[in-house]
Amino acid sequence: MNRWWQSAVSLVSLLLGGAFITWMLWQWMRRSRDEPLRLVAKWIVTALCVLAMVWTYTFFILAVPIVAAVCGMILSILWTPNIVETLLRPLWHAWTGEDESPEPKPFYSIARAKRQRGQYAAALADVRAQLNRFPDDVEGHMLAAEILAENMGDLEQAEDTIQQLCQLPGHSPQNAAYALATLADWYLRIRRDPENARRILEQLVEQYPETDLAVTARQRLARMPSAEQLLQTHESAPIRLRKGIENIGLQRAPVSLVPPEEPPEVLAARYVEHLQRFPDDFETREKLAVLYADAFQRLDLAQHQLEQLIHHAGASPAQVAHWLNLLADLQIRHGCDEPTVRATLEKIEALLPDSPQAEQARRRLNLLGLEFKRRKKPAVVQLGVYEQNLGLKGRLPR
Repeated sequence: MNRWWQSAVSLVSLLLGGAFITWMLWQWMRRSRDEPLRLVAKWIVTALCVLAMVWTYTFFILAVPIVAAVCGMILSILWTPNIVETLLRPLWHAWTGEDESPEPKPFYSIARAKRQRGQYAAALADVRAQLNRFPDDVEGHMLAAEILAENMGDLEQAEDTIQQLCQLPGHSPQNAAYALATLADWYLRIRRDPENARRILEQLVEQYPETDLAVTARQRLARMPSAEQLLQTHESAPIRLRKGIENIGLQRAPVSLVPPEEPPEVLAARYVEHLQRFPDDFETREKLAVLYADAFQRLDLAQHQLEQLIHHAGASPAQVAHWLNLLADLQIRHGCDEPTVRATLEKIEALLPDSPQAEQARRRLNLLGLEFKRRKKPAVVQLGVYEQNLGLKGRLPR
């Protein structure tokens, strides 16, 4: 019984040892850069060298040095490259990072090459094949929509692709807002369809109101051209010249060839009505502020309009600095003193610290005194009354 038990234990140990050695050899084969047949050949030669040294040590001990030297030379030739690579690989990979597996990414260069050759259907198929592997890739959806819109003229399919991108979970609002803004551009540029462009921009403002692109979309909605205007810009319409003034050189009164400007009251009413519909139209509100200051001499109303722009949530730093500098210009133009203008320019440093606009404001503050001197009217020097025809007198004056 004990002998049977010892035999069973020996058999199990042998099987486990063989399985472990087989697993080790398999892992070695997977990670080795040698071809499998070459690696197996190395193993066989190594086993034969080991058996030769064991047999020599057992039966012919005097030949052990010679056999060991020969087998050592053979083994060194076989395994020196592998040993060096094993010892130096961690250091080399720590330096180059080659042991890190590359992150899987979509590959669109083939699709772009086919698109440049005019193979739009094949390029779209390649892009969609990549999207099947990476369904959340923003670049792939935008490239597919671009091919559909700009190359194939299918804006409906392009819009479906953009809408799918907007519904993907985990994407940033900026990506979706950019996609919708691009779709609106395609409707205006390719199809000249302001209605669908307006619909897309309104969707952008409704879904992503806190993005910078939503602020830009409001500006575009305020100045959306009509279909007739888009057709006029696309087609070269004939220029109609009105009949000029006959015998202009014989007119008694001077003739002005400059068309008369609209009265400031009409312009102000138009700007106010427009801003009631589109309160985020920066350009119109700026024009209204300048009109209040220059045409109506109401600097307080102009400052109120510019302060609305300055404190707008969607204003960029460059725009804020521009409006504060414009307010300073209006204050200088309409007689404000230097401390008032200086306080206006110092707001740029307070609102935009450590920015290029703040540096420009500091340079203007340093030269503000010279700016006031340059705008001052020169004093009129009154000359005295002297005797007339002094050089024609008969004798010299005393």
